Amino acid sequence: MEPRELVRRLKRKEIAPVVLLWGDESLLIDEAILQIEAVVVDPAARDFNRDLFYGDEAEAQAIVTAAQTLPWLASQRLVVVRRADMLPRAADSPLINYCKRPSPSTCLIFTAARIEAGRPLFAALLKLPWAVRFRRLLARELAAWVEQRVVAHGCRIAPEAVAALIEATGNDLRCLANEITKLVSFVGAGQAIDVESLAAVTGDVRETSAFELARLLTSGDLAGSLRAWEKFSASGEYPGLALGAIMHQVRQLWRLKVAQRTGATPERIASELGVPTFLVQRLSAQAADLEPVRLRQWLEALFEADQLLKRSGLSPQSVFERLILCFCLEKVAAHAPR
Repeated sequence: MEPRELVRRLKRKEIAPVVLLWGDESLLIDEAILQIEAVVVDPAARDFNRDLFYGDEAEAQAIVTAAQTLPWLASQRLVVVRRADMLPRAADSPLINYCKRPSPSTCLIFTAARIEAGRPLFAALLKLPWAVRFRRLLARELAAWVEQRVVAHGCRIAPEAVAALIEATGNDLRCLANEITKLVSFVGAGQAIDVESLAAVTGDVRETSAFELARLLTSGDLAGSLRAWEKFSASGEYPGLALGAIMHQVRQLWRLKVAQRTGATPERIASELGVPTFLVQRLSAQAADLEPVRLRQWLEALFEADQLLKRSGLSPQSVFERLILCFCLEKVAAHAPR
């Protein structure tokens, strides 16, 4: 069963007597447990109808006894076995026997990050209709998850802020969820989250500023690039961080052009570049008028800037002003009145 199907069934108040939740996304597993609990357990009698065990501590008989216990002043009870992959192998037989004839008034949940498919217990659990795997989200899924999470909090988030948040925080959903909670509190209900509010909340101005500088620079936005450089420079961070962000952006554009020549779909390109699909669309717009020779010139300019920073004695301000002019002057000249 896919996680989306689990959500659909829970909305219909459907549940099974035995459920396996496993995979890399521990936050999604935790939230699935809460969703199941909301369906199964009467809040008024929660303390009497919910048991929690850990695989590296629990005995199989204690789990079975809890699962066979009748609910108190309610129709159902919940038993959760976390870290089920750490249960001793001696637990397999009694737990398999229970799963063959589970109590209809109990929902028994097993959770695990990794499972050994050849182990008898998990071989049996994987055959269940309610065996749900929470795989690590792909880049395009990650962006959608961030947007949905923000909307669920009653706010909006700009695409640039989504990309910057993922860039600065990484793909750990728990960390992303924490940052989203802080962002929502900062901007207020119903408000929009942008790159500036992200920088203010995360305190990682250098990362978001470097990311923004790279985007504006490769878009040929002279005024925007100069402003972004001033913002980054004010953070006091080493200029090499900004060079690295720009180099990454140029390489992404290069890889995009190569992938497009092979006829790859936007989804395939997103997977290869490790970015959300909407960023592929934005990169495609940037790359539309870019010839390979121009990308090579940019790479050479970045190499020269790196050498100047390390060996010339020129100030970072001078080096980056030259770099910005190299990237943007061609576009400025193309739009100048004749």
